[in-house]
Amino acid sequence: MFRQIVAAAAATFAITAGAASAELATWDQKRVAKYAGELTVATADLRKSFDAIGMQNVAQQNARYQVKDTIKMLDVASGGLAEALANGKGRDETMPRYKRVESLRRDAELEGRSADIPDAVFEKVFDVGNALIKLRPYYVAEPTPEEKQAE
Repeated sequence: MFRQIVAAAAATFAITAGAASAELATWDQKRVAKYAGELTVATADLRKSFDAIGMQNVAQQNARYQVKDTIKMLDVASGGLAEALANGKGRDETMPRYKRVESLRRDAELEGRSADIPDAVFEKVFDVGNALIKLRPYYVAEPTPEEKQAE
């Protein structure tokens, strides 16, 4: 039940954030680097929390290992994005890293649905999502309401 509430809240939050910005945000290197740093802290916290849980359900073992591996890759990719931004790399240079982070986040979300993850760990996903929502306007232009209707 909790996971369904979390998923609904995350979907609502993502839709609201997307509706708030139709164009790319003006690039602000310091701000984007700061948000990437927040993402790094959030992914490291998620990874640490996930690593701390024990394996109670042997049937879920493979699903958990898959999620754990994806979270580890997400943490490493987030760190790479933050490092590149801290070293002055701009939007075009960091776009592939951003896309990789988004892809890994989606993978972790999908894999997490099939794994038995405690609610306390699942809550850490919000911090990762919040950091990504802050970064998104700098990398992705949201379609306008007219473009959405045309789809």
